[in-house]
Amino acid sequence: MFFFFNVLFEIFLFQNCFVSIFPILTYIDEVCTILLIILTFCALMNKSRENALLKIEKKIIIFIFIFMFIGILSTIIYKIQPERSAIYKDAFNILKFPIFYICTLVLSNGLDKKRLLTSIAKRSRVYIVIIFIFSIINIFFEIGMNIDVRYGLRSYKFLFSHSTYLVSSIVIMLCIIIADGHKRRDSIIIFESLVILILTFRNKAFVFILAYFFGKQVIKHLKKIKFKYIFLLGIFGVLITYKKIIEVASYGIIAARPALYIIGWKLAYDYFPLGSGFGTFASYLSGQYYSPVYYIYSINNVTGLTESMYDYMADTFWPFIYGQFGFIGFGIFIAIIIFIFISLKKRYYLSQKNILAAFLLFLYILIASIAEAIFTDVTGIFIFMVMATYLGENRMYPKL
Repeated sequence: MFFFFNVLFEIFLFQNCFVSIFPILTYIDEVCTILLIILTFCALMNKSRENALLKIEKKIIIFIFIFMFIGILSTIIYKIQPERSAIYKDAFNILKFPIFYICTLVLSNGLDKKRLLTSIAKRSRVYIVIIFIFSIINIFFEIGMNIDVRYGLRSYKFLFSHSTYLVSSIVIMLCIIIADGHKRRDSIIIFESLVILILTFRNKAFVFILAYFFGKQVIKHLKKIKFKYIFLLGIFGVLITYKKIIEVASYGIIAARPALYIIGWKLAYDYFPLGSGFGTFASYLSGQYYSPVYYIYSINNVTGLTESMYDYMADTFWPFIYGQFGFIGFGIFIAIIIFIFISLKKRYYLSQKNILAAFLLFLYILIASIAEAIFTDVTGIFIFMVMATYLGENRMYPKL
């Protein structure tokens, strides 16, 4: 399993860069999801794996089943999405992140995670130095590594198709290096990582940088990370991006992202308490198999939400949850997120550097989910694998 996880790291980290050369990598998350399920079933036949999960992680599995039942029930009752393919694919998509988290916990049980962490941290340091060098060159010269101009400077993306993918990859590598412990010159590598994040000029990168310094102070002075600190950081994050939030909200339902947030709440009320069901709202699939919801609520002419151009339908995540699964499903999903947070605390409580890395990745998922469907895309599900497997020893077992 060591080789398996070691190889997967680069494949997922740079998937967005490779996909134009190897289109088959578009399906890497779906293929890995099925593979992880098969491998996990095989692994559970080994008695030494029976206690691979904590009680809180078994609760995650139970709540996921309840959450999916809510989706099935609302789909059957309201029958909004006529295409079965959309329903099946949508159900599969939302299952990917818990499968990646739970299955990799089982499969990596007893693996020498410290050795794995050291291996990928070494490579991550090299990648960051290379990306940093090109980020400086990009400031002064047009080298085809920018997506647009923000604040009068080029928004850096390296070889990724968009800056958002670069941000995610840098966040992952930065957290890997934090978990590996401060080697000599790591402070320089961390500084370079933060500069790269700044040069993307993405709001989520700025909020993450705030989270990094906030998390360091919490670990240093308070020793423990609690959920209330995430809430406090959320307030600071809102203050930092307040102008952007007001600007987006001012468009109402004539712009894609605010339209999705607003209509999502209307769906939650109109289809109380179960939501509108699978494949109906705020996902790429709901555009590909164009959902009647967009016509019902008269947002079918909003740019990015039309039947012919639906690129902005996955520009958020939470409307997908409370719109499709209602208030009950929304509450269950929040519980699942809290359980994952507790799971991380229990697994990494012995090491401050490991819990800081896990805390930052967890926070990044929440930050990014405001403006992208990170829980269902390749980047997001990989982060759940990283939190479960790549941050070093999170439970001591004999090596298998």
